[in-house]
Amino acid sequence: MSFFYFRIFLILAFFSIIQTELFARQGLMQIEGKVVDAQGKMPLAGATVYLDNTTRATVSSESGTFILKNVPSGNYQLIISYVGYNSASVAVNAQNLQRFTVELESDATLLNEVAIVVNSRWQEYFNTFKTYFLGKQGLQCNIANPKTLRFDYNDSTKVLTARAGQPIIIENRALGYRLHYDLTSFVHFAGRTRYAGTTRFEEITPKDKKELKQWKANREKAYFGSSIHFMRSLVNQTLKKEGFVVQRMEKTKRIVGSRNILLGWQGNEYLSQDTIITFRWKGRDYDPEDATVAAEVLVTTPFGKSSGYNILYPGAVPYENILRATSSTENYKLSFANSLFVTYKKRLSSLSTSILTMLMPETFVDVHGNLADPHAVINEGYWATLRVADQLPFDYVPE
Repeated sequence: MSFFYFRIFLILAFFSIIQTELFARQGLMQIEGKVVDAQGKMPLAGATVYLDNTTRATVSSESGTFILKNVPSGNYQLIISYVGYNSASVAVNAQNLQRFTVELESDATLLNEVAIVVNSRWQEYFNTFKTYFLGKQGLQCNIANPKTLRFDYNDSTKVLTARAGQPIIIENRALGYRLHYDLTSFVHFAGRTRYAGTTRFEEITPKDKKELKQWKANREKAYFGSSIHFMRSLVNQTLKKEGFVVQRMEKTKRIVGSRNILLGWQGNEYLSQDTIITFRWKGRDYDPEDATVAAEVLVTTPFGKSSGYNILYPGAVPYENILRATSSTENYKLSFANSLFVTYKKRLSSLSTSILTMLMPETFVDVHGNLADPHAVINEGYWATLRVADQLPFDYVPE
């Protein structure tokens, strides 16, 4: 071998080693498996396979197999859907990687539902659904397949529910994404909204460089101060640098003299007419009133004379009181007492304030800020006002 080619060989080998070490440091993983019919065990070709709330997606082959390569190690929900079948969900992380075999059950309800009931108030219900499902930014969104939605309204309880026969396709021209939202539940009543589902993101091709630049700016605005920004700052221990202040807040019915609640309150997010709620999780009831605070008790009313809860304690909460290391280098244990009152100070227009409360004793959060169980916590305040139109994929990273 000549010296020249030997040098080329060394250079290529060097870069191969560097690339391997880089992938190792990033903790990339490969997710693969097979999709089959639960009854006949026959492979299902063309099934949609994606990681919830990300842009990572593929379809199963003729043999039912699928593969997702170069996925950053973390906590994900692997979603598998196929027309005429119930969707399936599998929790995935670096510790439980295996070749998954996913069996899908046929959806008897969908197959038997051949009659379409004409609802004279469908448009009215659809407008209400868009308002509370998409949120404030919904004006720049378009639902491409609205007729997949079915609504039911109870005149006595004033409860509106919605379901969808297919994933809802949402064109978000504000952030530059096409969302495929598989709705599992939607309930709205008396200024309360509860919805759940899984989301697959696709990048939209911009019309020109100007639109691409606007999308970039809008995405950054949506990201900074969001709950995923907070979680990433938490695991990296950069809360102060990123502009977050975290204080302990106690929800209690105890009367503690004339101590004011939420001293120094400067936000107005609780004046929102609507908020996200969770009725019950893992057997624990969560009062819907906990998701709204009356405006008159925020600053001036002595504690115990009105709603009777929310004591805000001075000083930042130490990291060790919120987050603990685990045996895995990619996961931390999230567990804290009472609630966290989170203020984001870098928003130009005003301070953003949110409350984070655990509904379970603990859950895990990975190095990317993804929760192993998103339902283990409930958001209130600013974070509770954000809806589907404000969503960014979990794999979004600001430049």
